[in-house]
Amino acid sequence: MSTHRDVKRPADTLFPIDPVIAGRWSSRAIDPEQPVEQAQVQRLLEAARWAPSSFNNQPWEFLVLTRDDPKALKKGRAALMAGNAWALNAPVLMFSLAKVHFRGKTRENWRRGFETGMAALSMAFQAVHEGLVFHQMAGFSADELRTAFDISEEYDIYTAIAVGVPGREDLLEEQKREAEHEQRTRLQPDELFSWNGWSE
Repeated sequence: MSTHRDVKRPADTLFPIDPVIAGRWSSRAIDPEQPVEQAQVQRLLEAARWAPSSFNNQPWEFLVLTRDDPKALKKGRAALMAGNAWALNAPVLMFSLAKVHFRGKTRENWRRGFETGMAALSMAFQAVHEGLVFHQMAGFSADELRTAFDISEEYDIYTAIAVGVPGREDLLEEQKREAEHEQRTRLQPDELFSWNGWSE
């Protein structure tokens, strides 16, 4: 049985959980010189492929851009907003999409965003296992990406994802460097979970 790597910033959890889950966080410090191995990318995608899916319809799709095709990677990077310039260091850039309708049917799949999120999270956990940075971003132009890659309206576009090998924090601008060390927090359980009844 394979073992996971030690995680860089494990969460201070209230109860013990798997270190891969506790260690999932969104670093921005990526080594611009180090490639992500093709086999690692394939394992990330395989993790997504086996995510839960209603009726096993699997609405998610991922646009995967690597340095193997510099022109395609450049088009994807051009869709990123200026605040995510750090992601230009990532040798792999992905975008998460979902089919609006069930595959092979005319009925809209209203669970598509939820299920695509589960597929992306499956990849995020595999990335922790691989020792990779996996950072999802909302800061990009879906319209620009749709035009650049001729993506039809049959697909929703959700997130950009920077994937890379952890790198030096001094390559980041000061504000982003500080974010690498901010305390990781979550709301308290009584703000998130209702037991045996509903409370707002």
